[in-house]
Amino acid sequence: MKKIYIALAIAALTLTACNKKADEIKETTTLQEVKPETEEATTTEEITDETVFAPRALSQEFLSAEGATTTLQQIIEKHKGHAIVIDVWASWCPDCIKALPTMKEIKKEFTNVAFVNLSLDKTAEAWKESIAKHEIGGEHYFSTEGKGMKGDFGKALKLNWIPRYIVVDKEGKIALFNATEKNFNEIKDLLKKIQ
Repeated sequence: MKKIYIALAIAALTLTACNKKADEIKETTTLQEVKPETEEATTTEEITDETVFAPRALSQEFLSAEGATTTLQQIIEKHKGHAIVIDVWASWCPDCIKALPTMKEIKKEFTNVAFVNLSLDKTAEAWKESIAKHEIGGEHYFSTEGKGMKGDFGKALKLNWIPRYIVVDKEGKIALFNATEKNFNEIKDLLKKIQ
């Protein structure tokens, strides 16, 4: 009989604790839904139009291969009047390295297009070594943020995978926002139209 009372007491405590936890979760969810002015809400609003870069992406600082500091905005303005393929990559990313031969072919085929490589490497040394080792053409920039895909720049671009390719038209508008190595044919078809 004692065992039955103990089992019932444990069950009652567990049920009470689970209900309390569920109420806390429900309350937290409700409070989060009510707060429209959170940073997360602003971020979502900021990147809903996938034809323009979020302001915080444009202001992201990069180090050029020559050692100069620049922003994504300046890089895009530099190539206004030309289509741009932006390759967001890192030397530690096996898929990025595997995609390099195909990107080299695309670069040979589309000589009027600017190819901009934005590295999310952890160190500038690893970035520079990989450029030399793999003979990567185009312009090279290193993200000075140092947080990879999880940083502000990665969040502004909704990065969830690299390599990530972004095609920008001659006016500086995004023509293709979210392409991976699986979209090479789509990238080539688009470049034929906008170059």
